[in-house]
Amino acid sequence: MVATDILFARQPIYDAHTQRHGFELLFRDSGDAASAPAMFDGEAATGRVLVNAFSNADIDLVCEGRPAFVNFTAKTITHALPFEPERLVIEVLESVEATPDVHAALMGLNSAGYRIALDDYAHAHAEHPLLSYAQIVKLEYPAFSPTSLARAIKALRARYPAIRILAEKIETREDFERCRSLGCDLFQGYFLARPEPVHGQLLPAAHVRVIELLARLNDPKADVEQVSRLVSADPYLSLRLLKLVNSSTFGVARKITSLSRAILALGLNRVRAFASLLVLSRLERKPRALQYIAISRSLMCQHLCEKRAAGEGPMGFMIGLLSCLDAFMDRPLPEILKQAPFDPIIIDAVVERKGPLGAILEATLRHERGDLEATPWTVLRAIGIDTNAFMEAFRDAVGIAGRQGELLA
Repeated sequence: MVATDILFARQPIYDAHTQRHGFELLFRDSGDAASAPAMFDGEAATGRVLVNAFSNADIDLVCEGRPAFVNFTAKTITHALPFEPERLVIEVLESVEATPDVHAALMGLNSAGYRIALDDYAHAHAEHPLLSYAQIVKLEYPAFSPTSLARAIKALRARYPAIRILAEKIETREDFERCRSLGCDLFQGYFLARPEPVHGQLLPAAHVRVIELLARLNDPKADVEQVSRLVSADPYLSLRLLKLVNSSTFGVARKITSLSRAILALGLNRVRAFASLLVLSRLERKPRALQYIAISRSLMCQHLCEKRAAGEGPMGFMIGLLSCLDAFMDRPLPEILKQAPFDPIIIDAVVERKGPLGAILEATLRHERGDLEATPWTVLRAIGIDTNAFMEAFRDAVGIAGRQGELLA
């Protein structure tokens, strides 16, 4: 029997007819001390719940095709979300302040079709500065007296007629009947159902961080400043890249001590490539030969993509690199690539070998295996890559891979 971890807990949310409307997904420690935060961290908890729910578990099965309610902090509200809006309700914690950044983030989430719920609402009025963005307000039932509860519901209905009112922490039938008689739409609490753990197999936290960092480093929209911030947030990457740019290989006249200058000296795409390889190199117990394969494959795909279309090299490098992740992480590629919002074109190329990028990756893999007869030459010629261009890309990749392998050691 395969051992499983606790991914999160789920607690049903019911309507006035006690039919299930959705599920709140709650953070639960898997019991893995190495992967759990030393102290409770709201951002980390939200991230763990989202990753586990949408990748390590079948979200449709867990939530029975209904929406998942997940707590969001002020910081996580501002992050881009790769999840479909109809599957997710964003619960804004009561600790979130109505800053300009939060207003802008909620406005953007509304525009994108996400539903917003204000969590632990304990006011007997409808003056909360974030209410205008909410489609659901979760009343913290124990915080109200019978009089203040009625006043709060009346005020919310008067000012926001379309808002749905959810009474949470309902512990008795009397609580449920009182809230239903006052006009609440949705209900949650121990009287109806307690949270129950959802089990599954976790991708190690270190691997999740690697995938997220790879996705952010290789985001086509990321500029020099954004990449610099990503690298500077990781002392290991910062030191290795500064060491790299000051090595004799690049022959800089004066020592470079800032990441922004290092990126300008190396070039943004080269920094992305080196940083990505450095990130993978930190995964434990992987042979140096695998690192060499990752470098040479990525460079070959990059050179072939550059021969096909100017400016497509970085995407080629990325498909080559991602195609090695199953060997680095000992998990199937489709499962790994669900962990971060990679471009669908890249995922289709890596997993399904679709499109020109998929043909380039397939040809590169065939060449690695010495299976030249099965190389899709007709497809390659159709996208502007003949045999001579292919072999030239191979020679260039092998030469550079040897030198870069030494630098990354």
